[in-house]
Amino acid sequence: MNKNADNPTANEVVDNTSTISDPHQAKGWTESSSDWISPPGTIANKSHTPEPIALQANNLTVSYGKHQVLSSVSFTLFQGDTLGLLGLNGAGKSTLLKVLSGALAPDQGTVQIGDDELFENIIASRMNIGYAPDKPAIYPEFRVTEYLHFIARMRRIDRRNIKASVDQIVERCALGEVRNRIIGNLSTGYQQRINIAQALIHSPKILILDEPANGLDPVQLMEIRELVSSLTPEQATVFSSHLLPEVNSICNRVMLIDNGQQILDAPLESLADKRNSSFEVHITSDSDFNLNELPGVTHACRTATGHWLVTGESITRENIKTMLQSRGQQAIQITATDNYLESLFRQLAAPSRSENSAPDQQDSEI
Repeated sequence: MNKNADNPTANEVVDNTSTISDPHQAKGWTESSSDWISPPGTIANKSHTPEPIALQANNLTVSYGKHQVLSSVSFTLFQGDTLGLLGLNGAGKSTLLKVLSGALAPDQGTVQIGDDELFENIIASRMNIGYAPDKPAIYPEFRVTEYLHFIARMRRIDRRNIKASVDQIVERCALGEVRNRIIGNLSTGYQQRINIAQALIHSPKILILDEPANGLDPVQLMEIRELVSSLTPEQATVFSSHLLPEVNSICNRVMLIDNGQQILDAPLESLADKRNSSFEVHITSDSDFNLNELPGVTHACRTATGHWLVTGESITRENIKTMLQSRGQQAIQITATDNYLESLFRQLAAPSRSENSAPDQQDSEI
């Protein structure tokens, strides 16, 4: 429940004569709110490194039959970055990670890994990538160290260095107690750690983790958090999750995709800045209008037709209303919100709004 919901001064109904059309059809959230609501004031402690570029994705588009699962996704990942990839289930996160890892070729677009285009020089590029898929890519009949030796050979590690590499990754991923156990007899949490170990064993420049928190208990979550945080400054990580606390504690950047569309790519610190004010803004018609164009707005995301979330240090409810009016836009409702990312997820996961219901005070309640 939004703590401002019971305070009439926290919300303003500007005009209730208009309604939206084509409401957003968002998929329902699958985790309990306690799993993903961010603790206040928790932000990543990693600083942004402006160069060099580790990975560059340009206009990535993927379709399965007539269904487009990614649409023109572009971003740049710098060395030292840990990018949190967020989205509801089915948003396209796993498809994007498969493309970035070289496991799936896009219908359109390119992926640049250092100096190499991924799909033009796939072998050399993959040597610089470590990929841990959401379902652990392991052989259950192998023993832990036997499997990691096999992966090390597949990754073309010098045979003279394989034992040392396996011993090192076993220690880093806290697998010492089970190193001689058969993988299929281990818990889901251990199997997930083995999945991450195989992605790290060759010291890749780019680490791609798809939902690495799946099946982990709180202690194991902390261990994985420490592991990702311990990566060298020369490495870059893409960390897919739907757990906001994990993204807040590990990542320095966040990208959010919804129905294959990239709707946010920003430094996490700028979204969690306590000096910023955030508002849910409902306007009569947005067409090609972009609220990012408004002075003082740090970030704005369109979550449905006519529905936006905006944040910025110098914006207020009144100047948003005034700036919209000066650009020929009419605000129906402007509602203050405390947590930008949390509110963004809530809007994406909310049931479709009725076209015939006029906004009222209850529209501001969570």
